[in-house]
Amino acid sequence: MSRCLALAVLLSLCLSGPALPGAWPREKGTAFLSLSRQAEGPDDHGIYRQNFTLYAEYGLTERLTLGVDAGGDALRMTKAIGFLRWPLGRADRGVKLAFELGAGQVDGENALRPGLSLGRGVEFGKLQGWLAADGRAILFTGGGMTLETDLTFGLSLTKRSKVILQIQAGQPDLGGAYTRFAPSFVFETKPGAHIEFGLTEPLLGDGDRGIKMGLWRKF
Repeated sequence: MSRCLALAVLLSLCLSGPALPGAWPREKGTAFLSLSRQAEGPDDHGIYRQNFTLYAEYGLTERLTLGVDAGGDALRMTKAIGFLRWPLGRADRGVKLAFELGAGQVDGENALRPGLSLGRGVEFGKLQGWLAADGRAILFTGGGMTLETDLTFGLSLTKRSKVILQIQAGQPDLGGAYTRFAPSFVFETKPGAHIEFGLTEPLLGDGDRGIKMGLWRKF
């Protein structure tokens, strides 16, 4: 897939579909922290790769959210991005739209990461949920570019549990395009604290099956 075609696909997903919860700003003075660990494999040598992710958000104002997105493996940090996100348009409309701009390092190279998020709340009888799409372009200072898109459906099953179904797609700067399915189940262990169990199943392109466990905390 050429970069122009991949960019067109990314933008069409962002502009015509639903969006990630990132479209909703974090409430002023509140914070969210997610820590997760994922194992994928085995590869041709029978080895499982283990990765970790740290994601945090803080509401600077009612319309401005500050965040950190970092991750890596046992040997090195492969991603460390700081970002700002702000909503576009009126806060009272049903479909939420937000723009994000991040900067940092990815795979040891300096990079900018602009992104666009759309989101909409949905109802299924008495159940509350959301539809989400999040698109990002990682622009490397050396001239390369990686494209990423996540499409998400989330549903609160009870006051303490929710299920999340996500399609993840991308075109790395180096390597082939991929599409994978990543469902997860989230349970609230105490007020403000959740535990997440998830799976990753490759659908197209590169990738291995994976298992994920994460911890969420709201402050």
